[in-house]
Amino acid sequence: MNPALNLVLERIEHLVNRAKFLKRCKEESLSLLLLEEARSLASSMDNDDESLFAMRYHRYFSDSFGVDFEIMHGDPELMFGGVV
Repeated sequence: MNPALNLVLERIEHLVNRAKFLKRCKEESLSLLLLEEARSLASSMDNDDESLFAMRYHRYFSDSFGVDFEIMHGDPELMFGGVV
């Protein structure tokens, strides 16, 4: 499977899981917001005219400072190395 598609599917799953958690915590509006984002992302992936996927990556929150992400996804544009 395409690595970008895997990333999108992981993102959708994460959004849905967070929405479920927030709903249990009585944060209904935030839960609905995340579900709408997941629906929008899924819809855009179903649309053949849209082939761009962008997601913010917080490398400073990563234990490897983004290196594991770069290795896993293999995009040469992401090969920026660790944080200096």
